[in-house]
Amino acid sequence: MKLEIKDLALSFDGKKILKDISLSVEEGEFLSLMGPNGSGKTTLLRCIMNYLTPEHGAVLVDMKSVHTMPDRELAQLFAVVPQTSQMDFEFTAYEMVMMGRTPHSRSRFSGLSKRDDEAVAEVMRCTNTWKFADREFSGLSGGERQRVIIARALAQEPKILLLDEPTVFLDITGQLEIMDLLRELNKGGLTIIAVMHDINLASRYCSKIALIHEGRIESHGKPEEVFTPENIVRIYDVDVIVRKDPLTNSVSVIPRNTSSISPMHGTRVHILCGGGSGGHLASDLIDAGYAPSAGVINVLDSDFELAKDLHVPVVTEIPFAQVSDDAYSQNQKMIRESEAVVVADFPVGPGNLRNLEAAMLALEWGKAVFVMNGDSIGDRDFVGGKAGKIVGDLIRKGAVTVNEKRELIALIGKKLGR
Repeated sequence: MKLEIKDLALSFDGKKILKDISLSVEEGEFLSLMGPNGSGKTTLLRCIMNYLTPEHGAVLVDMKSVHTMPDRELAQLFAVVPQTSQMDFEFTAYEMVMMGRTPHSRSRFSGLSKRDDEAVAEVMRCTNTWKFADREFSGLSGGERQRVIIARALAQEPKILLLDEPTVFLDITGQLEIMDLLRELNKGGLTIIAVMHDINLASRYCSKIALIHEGRIESHGKPEEVFTPENIVRIYDVDVIVRKDPLTNSVSVIPRNTSSISPMHGTRVHILCGGGSGGHLASDLIDAGYAPSAGVINVLDSDFELAKDLHVPVVTEIPFAQVSDDAYSQNQKMIRESEAVVVADFPVGPGNLRNLEAAMLALEWGKAVFVMNGDSIGDRDFVGGKAGKIVGDLIRKGAVTVNEKRELIALIGKKLGR
């Protein structure tokens, strides 16, 4: 069963809320509708469930418009789980779930059938709510109530389950329980469309993402295709690090502290680093508005991993190898393209001594060179004093010694007139 949205548009009080949205949802997909507040995702969900009638366009299920379907047919096609479910009357959990059988009754006056009892028992066991079937709905915890509402929706025996922020008022345990349940239902073949806000939950559990902004679908695809730093900065205006979660293999989005980020002026600062000495410097330079690059770093180094996360251009070398002529040449190219060079306090061995030699070239080319913690080079020199000699020469020829990151940022700004 395929759901298609074609050229859907909707306005309220003359303001366009949805703008020519087209989207296909295949049978068995778990799709998350995402975007900033006011982007139109809940409005789109309400059009899908036929709560709202669009100005033009259509929602089709197997080529049949939902806007022409009778209510009973719609209720057997879609089941809806709202954000909140408040009851003015005292119903047990079992009675709440039994309400989901209404679309299957012959009339409002017909009694419950054996099939109704069987269906309710089945979905309550599936959702792990049978154990409190006789308890009053109002006395359940938030997570328990949400499971009952999902059970009620499943009692309709829908083809497509629609949810509006199913985890919004739950703690982290409740969120994971609900999402685990939805994933199991999806694995069983149920098509699910959910409005969500939590990017990491959506990435972990959903097979497809539709990212909505100002009434338009800006990106649609697998989580790793949609949740890119470029998309998130553009849509949410938040600077993030995007990486693979090693436990779940899903995309993990980590917001950076945007309160101190300055407008990017693009001034290139090249960092000579390794051994975990440069990543934090790159991050601070970005916060200050610079565009750092780094090298030469082996691909197993933590500096390389952080450079990737920060989308910093980096010159790499294979592990346990000396800096090759090709890598050295690339390092020189990045230095020439920079206005300043920072020599981080990295351990110096035979493999990366050429990074210090590159710093000497930077001085000869008239670049501003800054040496981090130069007085500690003796403890990091594993090439018989060669590193100490080069660092000493750098300082004697005009490199500026720096001991703290904050001081480094201030001195770079002063030197470059920023």
